[in-house]
Amino acid sequence: MKQQLTIDFLYEPEAQLSSFYASGNEVLIASLQQLIQQQANSHAQNLAFVHGPMGCGKSHLLQALCQYADELNVSAQYIPCKVVKQMPTEFTYGLEANELLLIDDVDEFALDGNWQRALFDLINRCLELEHKVIFAARLPADAVGFNLPDLVSRLNWGQKWAIQPLNEQQRQYMLQQRSEHRGIAMPDELASYIVLRCQQDNASIIQCLDVLDQQSLAEKRKLTIPFVKSVMGW
Repeated sequence: MKQQLTIDFLYEPEAQLSSFYASGNEVLIASLQQLIQQQANSHAQNLAFVHGPMGCGKSHLLQALCQYADELNVSAQYIPCKVVKQMPTEFTYGLEANELLLIDDVDEFALDGNWQRALFDLINRCLELEHKVIFAARLPADAVGFNLPDLVSRLNWGQKWAIQPLNEQQRQYMLQQRSEHRGIAMPDELASYIVLRCQQDNASIIQCLDVLDQQSLAEKRKLTIPFVKSVMGW
C-alpha cells in the first residue's frame, strides 16, 4: 500500500510567502522558488538544505513554499518530522510520488537510526524520479549528529542555506507586516513595546500576536499598550 499523495498536517494560518518577512533572506527565497520552478539538470539541483535557530521562520517558509508549489500545479507535501517520528517508517512509502517534498525539523531524527535509513531511502527514490526535496533543521547537516554518513552526504549534495535571523528593528517590521496582513493597526510605539518584551525570536512574537488578536476580538477592543499589558501580564 502506498501512502496517499497528500497528508493534511497542521499548517500555520498565514503560511504564505506574502506574509514571510524576508529581509536578509531574499536571495534564499528566490533560489528556492527557482528550484521549484525549474527543471533540474542533476540530482544535486533537486535538493536544498536550510538551517537556522529555533523560531527564525523555517516552518513558515517550508509551508509557504508548499503553497507556492501548489499554485504552480506542482504536487507537494509538507512533512513535519516532529510528528512523523511517532509513526512507523513505512509512512514514507509512496511519498516520492510528490514532485516536491518539504521536510521540516529533520534534526528530529538525529537519534533514530531507523528513521535515518528511511529518510535516506526516500531521498534516493525521489531523485530516481527527478523529484525535489527541501529540508530544514536548526543546524547544518554535518552538525546535526546523524550516525548514517550516507544520509549526511545526501543532505549536503544540494543547495545549503543559513536563514539570517532578524535584528530588533526587523522583528518590529515583521510584527507590523503580519499585523497588517490580519487587518490590525500596529503603530511603531506599540510594535516596539511588544518586541522588546517578547522572547527575541519570530515564533514567540507571532504567538504573542495570536494571543492579543484573539483577546482583542473577544473583548472587542483595539490593541493599545495598556491593553497589551493587561493581557500579557507585563
